[in-house]
Amino acid sequence: MQITLETKPFATLEMDALVSYVFEDSNPVQGRIAELDQFTEGLLKKLAGSGELTGKPLEMTLVHAPRGVKSARLLLVGAGKREKFDSAVLRKIAGAALRYLKSRGAKQVRFRPARKRSCGDLARKAVAEGALTANFESDKYKTDKKDAKSVDSIAVTGFPES
Repeated sequence: MQITLETKPFATLEMDALVSYVFEDSNPVQGRIAELDQFTEGLLKKLAGSGELTGKPLEMTLVHAPRGVKSARLLLVGAGKREKFDSAVLRKIAGAALRYLKSRGAKQVRFRPARKRSCGDLARKAVAEGALTANFESDKYKTDKKDAKSVDSIAVTGFPES
């Protein structure tokens, strides 16, 4: 698996899946998620209003073919309470997202932090560690394994221009 950092705007990148996270707030569509909501023409606010997007820890909301983004899928992962968010939570989010998308055949995944403060070196390392751990297969070299699914590349976007 290849891990890269992207400085290009996320909306211009073609990929199998774009991943971000939302916090468990009265309004989970804030900050960079609000920017993403503008690209998707208010879809995320509609999902939050219907109760489908809550931000509860590791809750997955998958949107197929979101408008305004060149991604085939948009995955929003619940990050839990904002005040409890740290690099360990980010590592879990990245790992859970990769496993979820890997089982659905995604090959190219882009991870976009929901907060600009989450773009530091520790955050980048946490996303990479979570992705590497989640992609590990202990029985990779067994000969009887057929149609094994794997993610080819993961990129972390949002540094620093987007």
